[in-house]
Formats: sequence, structure tokens, C-alpha cells
Amino acid sequence: MESKSHPSRKLRVVSILSFALAVGFTLPGHAATSGPEGVPGLQSDIMGPSFERGSTTAGRFLAARHAEVVGDLVAAADMTSEIIGLVPETGTTRRRAHLLMVSAGRFSKAAELAKEVLETNPADPIATYTLHLIAMREGRFTDAAALLTGVTTSGVNGVLFPLLKAWALAGQGQTDDALLELQTLASEASLAPIAELHQAYIADLGGELTRAEASFRLALERSNGRPSLQLVDSFARFLMRQDKSEEARALVLTFAEQNPDTLLIEPAQRVVDGADDPDRIIADVKQGAAEVFRNVSGLLNRERLRTEALVFVRMSLGLEPDNPTALFSLGQLLELRLRDDLAIDVYRKIGDDTPYSWYARLSIADALHSQKKSKEAIAILRGMVGERADRSDAMRILADMLSNEKRFDEAIEAYDLAYERLRGNADWRLFYTRGIALEQAKRWDRAEKDFLTALDLEPGQPLVLNYLGYSWVEQGVNLDRAKTMIAAAVAKRPEDGYITDSLGWVLYRLGEYSAAVDLLERAVALEPGDPVINDHLGDAYWIVGRRNEAQFQWIRTLSLDPPADVKARTRLKLEGKKEPSPLPPGKNRDI
Repeated sequence: MESKSHPSRKLRVVSILSFALAVGFTLPGHAATSGPEGVPGLQSDIMGPSFERGSTTAGRFLAARHAEVVGDLVAAADMTSEIIGLVPETGTTRRRAHLLMVSAGRFSKAAELAKEVLETNPADPIATYTLHLIAMREGRFTDAAALLTGVTTSGVNGVLFPLLKAWALAGQGQTDDALLELQTLASEASLAPIAELHQAYIADLGGELTRAEASFRLALERSNGRPSLQLVDSFARFLMRQDKSEEARALVLTFAEQNPDTLLIEPAQRVVDGADDPDRIIADVKQGAAEVFRNVSGLLNRERLRTEALVFVRMSLGLEPDNPTALFSLGQLLELRLRDDLAIDVYRKIGDDTPYSWYARLSIADALHSQKKSKEAIAILRGMVGERADRSDAMRILADMLSNEKRFDEAIEAYDLAYERLRGNADWRLFYTRGIALEQAKRWDRAEKDFLTALDLEPGQPLVLNYLGYSWVEQGVNLDRAKTMIAAAVAKRPEDGYITDSLGWVLYRLGEYSAAVDLLERAVALEPGDPVINDHLGDAYWIVGRRNEAQFQWIRTLSLDPPADVKARTRLKLEGKKEPSPLPPGKNRDI
């Protein structure tokens, strides 16, 4: 079976929730690429020796832009700092440099540039928020409030403005005015839980305990039975301080039952159990403002506005640099920009005294694996599986990683242990991924049972339909059902080139060559860089008499760095030593 037709399960999972927010700015040049195409400034000059990066202003500018485009914001910020006074002074240049400094967490330089940006664009929101952040950090709360006066309230600013203004007022001891500032926001159904939560924080810090409790309860009521971790943890601590321990315990218990796999509720559990003091999560106004930036970053991230989310999580860290929630969020955003190296550095800043440490180490292992440092990644995971015998997540990721490394026997052992830890609560994904490892290890009887179990748990799941159907065709069994299953998988995921290739190849094996060509052409269009799919199309072209096109596809296959076995048989075909000759289902390929 052509394993390339069945891509392995992704290790990373990003939870996408629905929340409609518009944002009125973008960070230019933020698109990540698959990797740098070369080292700027080090190319050889045709007419002379190579030159070193940074030997000219233009060279340093291009190097900074290149670093920005490939997602190395820290390096880009460092290089931009060196040359900002040497490049043409335009509003656009300053604004780009300012956004870059914020995105890299360089707030001293960002503040200098923000003042220059506001000279030409007094309403620029990010420049304003930068100076507001510095004022809050320095305890200049009156200045912080005054800075917000000119900010437009359109888009995301309509959320940020009242929240930041409220905390600046709270810093001046104006609790009543701060609470009033959030009333309009609290009247909007989608934003009420956030507004009410911040009202509770402000009232609690201002000594208005009755109003704080009322706001906590309103936030809980408006959460529609699914309160956030922040709300549950904060309210439980508040209740403990008010000697309402039974209600606090019930609140935490309900959240834990709704979210049985999360470790993040553990600090609240220790508090309601009496093991830790019920300290406030938001202990001062600076932490409150940092929480605003974190909240807005999270909302933007859920809308996949990654660049904007990164700007605001950096601002949160500008006020509270060691906050584990913000550090973890930053690491996730950097991974999404394909900067695993920078993400690892951020994850390693998360303290061991927070449950985020567990998730950070899982992410470090995943990022190291992406960097081809599998030995180090696997060592981290093996250490973790022994720490928490009640959890399956590290074991499952370890199993996935071993399977990706083609260490199938070890992967099966890890999957089996993960299954044991789940105590009969395994989902279809575990059976599917273990089934792949079993099939690759030539243990078909167990593999088939796992695939069928996966389909029982998730009927019509296209990945399982594809893999099981393809396997049956290769073995020459259940042919009609296999063809129907793969066709159903294609119908469910018509833009998946690998599944489309599977159906095309099955039709090829069944002798339906014309239909196979059509599907394989579509598969190549969907996944033009996959060598196996190109090889399949070449074989199909050859069988229907399109010999020149077949040879072109085989040449292209070799250009795409195919696996060794594909490379060997493709060379034989191009050298005329073998011809594609499809055998009936149940027989191995003759090439």
C-alpha cells in the first residue's frame, strides 16, 4: 500500500471557537513561509567576493524584512533597531517598525516609535495602546486614562477601549467610574461574561465586595452553563474568602466534570480543598490591564487573526512578563507561524509550578519533532508518561511520534498503554492511529478490528474509510464495499488530494483506467508536490497510451525527492526496463 496516500495524524490540535470581531489594522509582511530561501546578504556576487550581511543600510534593511517575512520577529526587530534612523523617514516605515517592536516584545523601542507614529497619526490605536501600557506599568494611571481619549471605538477597539479605560480609572481609585465605564459592554450578550468578570475584579480590588459578588454571579449566569476557567477560578477564590466554601467547591467540581481532561483547574481545586490560600488571580490594576490584552488576544486567535492576536499577547506580557497563560498562548502563536525554535524558547520560560508546564512540555516535544529532533522529543515524552499515570495525552503523542518515525512495534506498545489509561473511553482517533501502526507492522487482523471499531465510534469518518478501503483493495477482499467506502471519503473531503489519489488508484487497480486518470489528475492538482501521486498518474497515463505525459510525470516524481522504493521503480520505468502492468486486487505491484 502506498503510505503517502494516507497522511499521518497531525500532532497539533487548535481549538476554534466562534466569535465575531472585526479589527482595524494589520501587520504588513507577516505571512510565514515554509522556511528561508537563503541567507540575506551572503549570496555570492558574480563579479566579485561575497559580502557580509549588514555591510550596507540597504542590505541590513533587506535582511530585516526577510527575517520579518519568515517569522523571526525578534531578529527582525533587532536589525530594524540598528537602522531605523538611517532609512527614509515616512509614516509607513515608522508604523511598520513600531508594530514589529511590539510583536517582538521590544517595548522600550516600541514606545519611542509610538510617539513618532502619533505625531503623524494621532488616532493610531496600537501606538496609543503601547504608550498606555508603559504608563500603566509605571503607575501613571491618570496619563494612561488620558491617552485613550483619541482612540476610535470601531472593531476590536470597541472592546479594548472600555476595558483599558476602566482599569486606568481603577488605578486612580475611581472604582465607581471604572464600573460605570463597563456598563455598555456588559449589555452586549456576547461580551457580557468578559465585561462582568472585569467588573468583579475591579469591585473586589476596590473593596466593593457586594458588587463584586453580584458581578461574578452575572458573569456566571451569562456563561450559559459553560463558564471560562478564569471565571471559575476567580469566583471560587472569592467565595472562599467570603467563607462560602461549599459553593466554591461545587463550582470547581462542576467545571472539572465538564472538562475532565484539563489540568488547568488544579490550582482552584487545591484552593477549595484548603491546601492553598485563596489569593486573587488579579491582584493589582497592572495585572487587570494585562488580563484585558490576554482576553482580546484569545478572541482574535479564535477568529484566526493570528498576527493581531500576537500583538496583544505581547502587550499582555509587557505588563506581566511571567504570566503562564500569556506565555503559552505566545508559544502557540509562534508555532502557527512555523517558528518552532522561538516557540520552544517561550515554552521554556513557563514555570514548573503551574499546570501550563505540562502542556508546554508536550508542545516542546512536538516542536522538536517538527525540527527533526525526534530523539530529544521522545526522551521528553518518555519522562512525562511516568509522571502522571492517570493521563493518556503524553502516551498518545509518544505513540504518534514513534509511528511517524516508523518504529511501529514501539508505537503499538505505546498505543496499547494509552488505551489502558483511557479505561475503555478511547475515541475513534486512537483506534485509527493504532490501526495504521498495526497495518504497517503487518498485524492485519488487529489492524482491521481497530479500523472497524473506529468506524463504529465515528460512522462515515473519511480518513478511516479511506485507509480501510484501500487496504481491502490491496488485499483483494471486500472490493465493492471498499470502492464505495473510498468514494464516500472523497465525497466528504473532495479537496483532500491524498484521498482522491486513493480512489483513483483503486480504480486503476480495478481496471477502470479512464476514470482513474480523471481522479489522479485531480489528485495531482490538489497535491502537486507529492511524488507518489505523480507516480500514480504517470502509470495511469502509460496504461491509456499517453506515453509522453507518463514520462513527464515520472520525471516530475524524481524531482520531488520520493521515497527510495518509489525512486527505484520510477527510474526503471524511465529507463525502459519495466512497464506499468497493474495486477488484480490482492497482488503486489510488479515494479
